[in-house]
Amino acid sequence: MSLFSAGEWQQYQRHIQLEQVGIEGQFCLKNAKVLVVGAGGLGCPVVMYLGAAGVGNITIIDGDSVSQSNLHRQVLYAFSDIGKPKASVAADRVKQNNPFISVSDITTHLSASNIDELIAKVDIVLDCTDNFTTRLLLNEACLAHRKPWVYASVLGLEGQLALFMPSSACFRCVFHDLPTDIADCNSSGVLSTLPGLVGLLQANTCLEYLLNPQQENLSRMHLFSGKNNQIRSISLQQNPQCDACAPSDRGAAKKALRYKQSNETKQAELNTSTSDDEVNIHEAEKSLLALGPQVFVQQLLAVRNLKGSSDSAVRKHAVLLDVRSADEHRGFNIGGQCLPLSDDFTDVFHAKHAERTKSIFIYCQSGKRSYEAAALLQAKGYGRVYSLEGGLGELLRHPKLVEKLQEG
Repeated sequence: MSLFSAGEWQQYQRHIQLEQVGIEGQFCLKNAKVLVVGAGGLGCPVVMYLGAAGVGNITIIDGDSVSQSNLHRQVLYAFSDIGKPKASVAADRVKQNNPFISVSDITTHLSASNIDELIAKVDIVLDCTDNFTTRLLLNEACLAHRKPWVYASVLGLEGQLALFMPSSACFRCVFHDLPTDIADCNSSGVLSTLPGLVGLLQANTCLEYLLNPQQENLSRMHLFSGKNNQIRSISLQQNPQCDACAPSDRGAAKKALRYKQSNETKQAELNTSTSDDEVNIHEAEKSLLALGPQVFVQQLLAVRNLKGSSDSAVRKHAVLLDVRSADEHRGFNIGGQCLPLSDDFTDVFHAKHAERTKSIFIYCQSGKRSYEAAALLQAKGYGRVYSLEGGLGELLRHPKLVEKLQEG
């Protein structure tokens, strides 16, 4: 009996001709099981090339849907895919390229409730996310299950990549003190080609492991510069005091319990958060609150359209504030003043708006800078401060809300 079908044999000819792959290598890829966490800028090239290479079983997990701001770098998606689940669209595209493999899509986020079952079934995990919470969860789960995983991240013109093996330095060894103010692509941007370049390196690292799982892992972090197309590598050393991987009497079971409890607590907090439609605006006035687009617009218009209010009264009691850069504001805005978030932000704002009873509505691109600005103003005694949750990126998904703002 043949190892491959006639279709597979035709599909993988160029691979099989390679001495480094051959019949045995391609058969290993055919039987490999890979979990790809995230189908965004990194996940798109990863799943495209792993599928094309003939990795036989690919699971894609991503709880997000395609948005227009994704398209400049997530080239697996089309304009007509906006609003559709990323994992489902990505899985369909991969299968269109290679119908001889199995591609599963999971349209939820990775969490403590599903991570063990998913990781236990696969040979290797690829982290194509953009947040440290998920990476910490992956790190300890992969340690507990003795599975390798490939970390990658991109921002601006820079990228990072590392293969973490159960017996080598882990993610916690490298990032022991996690940053509290982490920039992301939504707030800082990323060159369109960079996720593609780093994602290809990530996919290549995965293929190298699958073709030679017994290879010696030198524990290195690869740093890619999109400015000069240079890659430099640094050696990683296991931290004997690492909370995650250092030998101790805590044991893998205790470590696994710790990461599950931590993530379940975070998940419980998310699940109990109030939806946009349930927000009580009187409660919102008592404390800092990030409002969803609909409530944000409704409240802003309500303050603007107070009965009997003159233009001067509106200006006195309501402030719409854009805390992005002047260039971003000039490129597109929904009105209001532009006051970029900076070290002297509160002083500059107070000089213009000393009255602390005003209702202040703040927006940025992703909601991160606006939330930080709102927290700063609240700490200075401004009681009615509202941040646009999800920023312009989320608001622009609702054209009718934008129209209302422009009419109001």
